[in-house]
Amino acid sequence: MASLSRLDGYRFEWLTSFLAVVDFGGFAAAAEGTFRSQPRISSHVADLERHIGAELFDRRERPVRLTDAGIAFLEHARAVARSLEAASDSVQAVLGVLRGTVRLGWYPSAGAAFGPTILKEFGTRYPHIAVTIVEGDAAALGDALRSGEVDLAIRPQVPQIKEASVRSHALWEEPLVAVVPDGHPIALNDYVSVAEVASHPVITMSTRGAEPESSNEAYRAFKTAHARPNVVHHTDVPQTLIGLVRAGLGVGLTNMLAAEISERSGLQIVPIQDSGNRRVVSVFWDSARPLQPATRALLDLVAQLPVPEPVRRYQRGGV
Repeated sequence: MASLSRLDGYRFEWLTSFLAVVDFGGFAAAAEGTFRSQPRISSHVADLERHIGAELFDRRERPVRLTDAGIAFLEHARAVARSLEAASDSVQAVLGVLRGTVRLGWYPSAGAAFGPTILKEFGTRYPHIAVTIVEGDAAALGDALRSGEVDLAIRPQVPQIKEASVRSHALWEEPLVAVVPDGHPIALNDYVSVAEVASHPVITMSTRGAEPESSNEAYRAFKTAHARPNVVHHTDVPQTLIGLVRAGLGVGLTNMLAAEISERSGLQIVPIQDSGNRRVVSVFWDSARPLQPATRALLDLVAQLPVPEPVRRYQRGGV
């Protein structure tokens, strides 16, 4: 295999075009996403394949897929791109102007309740740093952090990330809540127990692709209370849970922010009274990869910002 040690500007374009095809899912999408022509993207990838002596994409598949050689090359290509980005960030930090791009992951309800504050405040303080958003559930964000797809991830502590190199800083706690139609017996209470919720048909959230019992705070709450719920539906979309509850199909059990960001006319939110049944939300990073100045700046800001208003309202004693 020929050496790629001479990464002049032209050859680095080969690498960025290769990564764009992977990240955007095809040659046409890569061209659109990077504001280059498709023939230019194709030419860069072809030059790269000739240089290393292997086909990186199976072009017979739609969408195109990485070959075994492409899969092997991908990790090293990302490492080179990260290294050059880190070098640029370090130089800019020495010059006193932070620049670069930070990839921030969050789950939907945190993104809706907390994301706008983060982006507005960070953009004001650091106008030369771009923030790229990656959205997913807790398990997907854990995978993205491990693979290097994101630099920081705002997610619940559950399910746990088991890698020893992953660090976290707790941001807030929020209760589990029951969501019920107006006039439901639970709606008459200021708080409700997990056992009372379990006496009704239950609709709760789940993590996509995972067994609910292994990844869901609601199931842990039922287990702690020695309650056996009749879970009639799972969903990973808060507004779907709201719709099912509004239709009278069961009592919703979810985290507070998921309920707060949803349109919930005709419904009531009742906190779960059991003190141990709370979602802990943290910002995560992988200490195995050095934090670049731009990433450190965003991490520091996220750790210092006030928690979302619904959480502050709960901390003051109301929902």
